[in-house]
Order: sequence, then C-alpha cells, then structure tokens
Amino acid sequence: MKTSFPHPRLIAIMTISFLATLALSGLVVTPSSTTTNGPPRGVPQLSSIALFSRFTKDNGLGAADLSQLLGADEAPDSVAASPSSLAFLAAPNNRPQNEPSVAVKATDATNWVTGTNDYGIGAPIGGGVYTKTSGALQTYLTPFPLLAAKGGSGSPVLLEAPIATGDPVVVFSNKISRFFYSSLGLSATFCENGIFVFRSLDSSGLNWRRSIVPPLFPPSGLGTVTYYDSGQNCSVLNDKEWMTVDNDPASPYYGRVYVTWTRFNFPSHVYKSSPIMLAYSDDNGNTFSSPIEINGASTAFCRTLVNGAASTPNPKGVCDENQFSVPVVGPDHDVYVAFENQQFNGAADGFRDQYLVVKVDSGTFSVTGPFKVDPGTAGGTVIDGGNDYPINQDGRQTVCGSNFRLNSAGNLAVDLLNGNLYVVWSDDRSHADEFPFPTSVGPRTSSPATSYVCPSGRNTDTDVFLSSSNIASLASWSTPLQVNQDKPPGSTNNKDQWFPWVAVDASTHNVYVVYHDRQYDSSPIPNKFARTSLATSTDLGSTFTTKDIQGFASNFDNAFFGAGNFIGDYNNVVFSSGQVYAAFTVVQSGKTDSDVAVYVGT
Repeated sequence: MKTSFPHPRLIAIMTISFLATLALSGLVVTPSSTTTNGPPRGVPQLSSIALFSRFTKDNGLGAADLSQLLGADEAPDSVAASPSSLAFLAAPNNRPQNEPSVAVKATDATNWVTGTNDYGIGAPIGGGVYTKTSGALQTYLTPFPLLAAKGGSGSPVLLEAPIATGDPVVVFSNKISRFFYSSLGLSATFCENGIFVFRSLDSSGLNWRRSIVPPLFPPSGLGTVTYYDSGQNCSVLNDKEWMTVDNDPASPYYGRVYVTWTRFNFPSHVYKSSPIMLAYSDDNGNTFSSPIEINGASTAFCRTLVNGAASTPNPKGVCDENQFSVPVVGPDHDVYVAFENQQFNGAADGFRDQYLVVKVDSGTFSVTGPFKVDPGTAGGTVIDGGNDYPINQDGRQTVCGSNFRLNSAGNLAVDLLNGNLYVVWSDDRSHADEFPFPTSVGPRTSSPATSYVCPSGRNTDTDVFLSSSNIASLASWSTPLQVNQDKPPGSTNNKDQWFPWVAVDASTHNVYVVYHDRQYDSSPIPNKFARTSLATSTDLGSTFTTKDIQGFASNFDNAFFGAGNFIGDYNNVVFSSGQVYAAFTVVQSGKTDSDVAVYVGT
C-alpha cells in the first residue's frame, strides 16, 4: 500500500475551532530554502532531519538546503536484485534512504518491518515503512501529523504539514501484536516540533494510524510523545528519539512503550543544554506521560559547562549536554538508557564524548546514575573531538577519503536472561589529535582515488569498540574490546570502521555487532570503498569473528544526490527467532543515491 501526499501550499492563520475541521484536509505549507553552513563548536550533533527545520536556521546550526532535495531526480529508481542474500528496500525514485531501524513479529520470522528516512516523496520529507511478510516487500509512507503552532498574538494558530518527519524507530509489541513506529516532526516555516508514535492497524505492519498534535486533539494529542507549539520562538527542539517496549509477560508493565529523546534548549539563540528526556505509554501508544529529565548529575563525570566554543566549571555536575540516547528494558523491568555526553573535559579536548548510562525505576521513575562506560583511553573519553577527525565540505567531522558526516555513537543492548549490558561506539584513537581544527578533506575530483583526500601524511583509522557491564554492577564496565578484527588491537592499518550497532540473543548469550567496514577493498585505493560487517561473539563479548554481509562495495561519494555528504547517522541490528536482522545503508554501483539493505541470517 502507498500513501500519496499533496504538493505543499500555504495555510492561512486559523482558529482552533476551525482547525479541527481542517485536520484531515492534508493542506501543507511551502518550505523555505536555506543555505548550508558549518555548525558551531560545542553543540552536540543534531539529527539530519532537524537540519531542514527553521530551528537550525534561526540558531545558526548549519541548516540544510531544500533546493538540493526538491531538484533531485524524481525518475523511478531501479533497485538491483543482487546479491540475493539482501533485501533492498524499494525506493520510489532516485532520492536517498538512510538511518534504518528494523523489528520482527515475534510469532513470524518472515514478517519484519524496516523504517528509514525516505526522501523519495520530496517535501515534506517522510519516513518510509517497508514491510516484509511471506509475500512481497510492501512500501508504505507514514501519514504525517499535521502541525499546529501558536501565532504571534498567542491565540490564533498556524496549521501546516511538517517539512520533515524522520529518524524512525520500529519495535514490536508482543502484548497486542502490533508494530510501533516513532518519528520526529519539524517545520521549516515556523518553530513547532515534536515526537510522534504511529501504531500499525494490523499485526503485519501493513497499515498505520495517523498521530495528531495536542491542539487538534486536546489535551495531549494522539500518538504524541512531546510537542512544542510555539510558532515564532525557536528556542526548543525535540530531537533524536529512540524507543523500546516491555515485552515480558511477567512484568507489571507488560506492553509499556518507552521513548527517550534529546531536548535542545537555545534561549536567545545560544546553546544552553540538551538533556535526555523520557516518556512512556500504558495505552498502546495513544497517549504518553509527561516527560521527565533522566540524565542525572555527577561532579566527577560532568565537570564542565559549554560557553560558546569554550567551557566553564560545572559545580552542580548536571549532565545535560547530550545526544544519541538509546533505552532498553532489563530483565528486572527497569529501564536502562545510554547516551553520549561532552562534559568530562569539554572544550579542553575538543568536546570529546563519554558514554554514560542511567537506570530509571519503572515504578517510581527515580533515576540512578549516571554511570560511566570505560572508554579505555588515558583522557577518559571517546576519541571523537574536534582535533581527532578532518571536517567535510559542510564543516562536519568525516573520515579521510569521504565527505559524509560522522559521529561516534552506537547503542546499548541487554541480555534479558543474565542482565548483561553492552555498549558499542567507534573512535579514532589511532590518530588522536592529528587533525587540528579545522583540518578539511580535499575537494571531490573526477576520480574516487583522489576525492576528499586528507592532507599529506594524515590518515584516519576509526575502530569499533565494545564495553560490557551488568544491571547488578553498573559502576563497573569492562575495558573496551576492539570489535573489528582486521588488525591487532592497539595497532594501526588506516582502515575505517564506523556506525556500529549491537544486539544480543538471550537464549545463547551471543552478541552481534553490525558496522560499516573499509577493510575489504583495495581498489581504487585502500580505505575508500565500504562494505558492512557482522561481528559475532559466542563468549559474552570477549572475542569476535567477522564477515562481510553486504557482498559488494559502496562508494559513499555518490550518496545523497551525489554530494556524498550524508549516509545517515547509524545502522541497526536486532536478533529474533534465531536469526540476525541487520539493516544498513548502501550505495549501489552506478547510482547517485543511497538505499537501505536488510540482511537476514546467522
């Protein structure tokens, strides 16, 4: 099934009483174009979808250029069918897909749903849903929520379609046998934004319910996790959500849906904080609790406060400069959340991140922690600061030989039988501090071998790392293990691995990590083309074996309309019914956009 969208057009100012009538009309606004600029230092990386919002433009955060999207080729796409080991999501045209999430129906291993950013519908950018049953792969574009915002006087409101929905997360609820799909929703014209949850109308994930914002469905909306309704005050952005569900029939909260996200606060257009928030639903995603801040405080871990491109002491230790939260429900039915935080050394090391984990009591919602994941470095941080990587043509971190933006984030996974926790990330510790900011990669040339090269004598060698703990001993994390096996730990071979995601099979305690990998191809030059690796551990994450699950090389220079500046911010893997389901971004030969491929196997 496919949903079509009308061309954006302007909606007049309307009163609330009139909005209820128009909520089903599908009227939208014309998006405004912006110019891409580099982001300021000291601000955690926003999601790519957020770069299309007015919030990023008003606050000088490097807003994306909509004309690039709207002018892209709308011709039907032809998706290669090889290799047969992969399922390629059927994009409707030559516009990209990225940032996948996959979930599997608990009672049917052949029924899985993948959500991705899907730019194929143009503006408003939407989230694609790709549903695989025992038959053909079905494509569906989620019905975006109409946004409503307060006007200048406070009483009238504005009604429009979002310029973007995206960063989708898909989970399956065993209790009601339905899929849930979370998404951001943003405006390019005004300042309203929110996070929404769609629920499938059937157990297969073929049809979906529309979410409705609170002004159109008082008091709290339908499927609305959080919503900021100011039309002109762009001081708040709700960004980068993730979702999980309590699927334990023995839990007193069986079926509860949890969502975490980052709330960026920019009073007077100055970055102040980005705390991690949490809300939950006990009525199958119809309504959500009031959000609570869950990142905690620690004078030992969160020692600095951002002050422009500098830092000052943080006497209260509030850990609220964060991004990339991922929640899981433990075997004790409490919630564990991992996120990246930049407040250990702040500006002193180029805003390198640390991974923190908190525990949220599912009954009282009291927060324990944060606890720090051992990064295995002398400086006490992940090596991802402003001097550790070159920057791309947009002023964002990248790796040598490429132009896509990079982050170090991975995720948190839990073993539901023994309570083990696993965190993965990537960093460039092999070449720490070798790229004094701003060191840029070179321009694109007519040859992949000479495109986006680093200055002479400089290389990147990003590796994937895993650290483990247990819900009973959160203060203790293992020394991180190098997951990629292309070189001995601690050595250098100048081959990059990035965008890791970890999953656990509780029945065997096996640990699986998926990530992009440049170890396989030496042509046109080493450390250029990328594949996707699956690493497997059968000894609780102590050792790994790896294999190529992609089967062909991607030239990411051709991603994102041929600009190569975005391939998503993450991949995804889950384990269900005895199989690994890995979803990842690829660029197929001869194409100038990215697709999402899904690997199902062991």
